[in-house]
Amino acid sequence: EVDEALRIRREVQLPTFERIGDTREAAVTWGKIADVLQQRGDVDEAVELQLKRLEANERLGNIDGIAAANWDLAQIDLFHREDLHAAVPRLVTSFQHLLKLQRPDGIAIVGITLGEVMLAIGVHAHVRQVLQACQAAAAVIGDADIVSRAEELMETIGDEDEES
Repeated sequence: EVDEALRIRREVQLPTFERIGDTREAAVTWGKIADVLQQRGDVDEAVELQLKRLEANERLGNIDGIAAANWDLAQIDLFHREDLHAAVPRLVTSFQHLLKLQRPDGIAIVGITLGEVMLAIGVHAHVRQVLQACQAAAAVIGDADIVSRAEELMETIGDEDEES
């Protein structure tokens, strides 16, 4: 079924959206195709489509789409390429946009990931602020696991200088 869904998205949906000039729906479709490709291990093609999606959302000024594309690209950096440093700017961008949109689900999930990655690479500046925002958002959506993880991470940084 996955092969057929991928074929339909590539050969039917995407050409239709492109033909009628619906850039937003084309961008959404690029993201869906990229998700399938990423799951299959076709990381380079997934990145190419996610970058195309990001560019389209930037042209449209679609903050939600920009946040989502950056999050998806960060996931590839983290889990397929194991490049924490490349993921950070994408996570920061996604997190900042989600804060603007006041999306607690995204703030919680992206925030905890950003906090963990920042600490893993030794960047402590502003990590407490990220984790506090993440923890508050997780409380709003009722995600006790993220609330606990954020608390544990904040305990590990203690009273260290936040500007280091």
